[in-house]
Amino acid sequence: MSAPATLGNDDARVQYGSVDEYLSAWAGEDVSRQGVAALINGVLDAAGLLSARIAAGSLEGDPARLVGSNTGGDAQKAIDIASHELFIEILASAGAARVLSEEADAPVMLNGQRFAAAIDPIDGSGNVGLGTPVGTIFSIIPFSETEDPFLAPGKRQAAAGYVSFGNTVDLGFSVGEGVLLATMHPQTGEFLIVKRQVQIPRDTSELAYNASNHRHLHPAMSLYLQDCLAGKEGTRGRDFNMRWLGSAVGELHRILLRGGVFFYAADKRPGYENGRLRLVYEANPIAFLMEQAGGRATDGTTAILDKIPTSHHCRTPLVFGSATEVDLIASYLDSNPTSE
Repeated sequence: MSAPATLGNDDARVQYGSVDEYLSAWAGEDVSRQGVAALINGVLDAAGLLSARIAAGSLEGDPARLVGSNTGGDAQKAIDIASHELFIEILASAGAARVLSEEADAPVMLNGQRFAAAIDPIDGSGNVGLGTPVGTIFSIIPFSETEDPFLAPGKRQAAAGYVSFGNTVDLGFSVGEGVLLATMHPQTGEFLIVKRQVQIPRDTSELAYNASNHRHLHPAMSLYLQDCLAGKEGTRGRDFNMRWLGSAVGELHRILLRGGVFFYAADKRPGYENGRLRLVYEANPIAFLMEQAGGRATDGTTAILDKIPTSHHCRTPLVFGSATEVDLIASYLDSNPTSE
């Protein structure tokens, strides 16, 4: 069978170029910026290797095999541990001073001097082997020997991003100058920029949440959902679509492309009083990207980037996406402050 015809494979390069070219031009001769660029390129090098392993599925052993649990009690799969070790090795070579990973109890001490990295190596690993999206989320934070970089508010991040492993391998990232989206070329492994200065629509009719938790929600969130589910006949005056991928990276990528709102709220179940997602290496980088793209990210009422972590693996409720809807959820919670 002959090879399929190419369908504009070079268009992205002609129009926007590669991530490597962008970072090189952005960093220039600035040593600090070069440090940020090196860590982002390190993440992409690791992502290229990881994408090949994910694509191989069970052909190279079972990546979803349970091997233990992490500090938060979440089950660890073989690919969780393998991806953690991969990122530590490559980020060490790229010059990281410290790395905080979801899959390690404490930060890994390395020999770099300028920047630390916080990372969720495989977000949504429950989807491994099922063909649905998984991803990597990362945050780059200025490093100082005098304070713990991972206990600083998220607004101190120097850069943040994610890699989504779906039907394409997609990157979203920001160095504080807007959000860029890129896709990995399947033949060369090069990340080519497909969109610059991403802006999330302010309004949306798409919700992403785990509907099975509805009965556990506090009254204010239940009322918000009740009004949305009432559709055109209700107070919102329009119908809403519901989406849930079980992967924050997948939700993030879709929302950057087309808008929407995601929430994983605090609820009444033991262990969920403070939400479920981790502040430092999940909520903070997501919030950084949201703010850069004109969206919002809160814990329901407070901006995520203003929160001060209480521990390396502390959890937070998270609401992010289209600004108008995130603000509306805050107004529901503010109207019933004793419910959250």
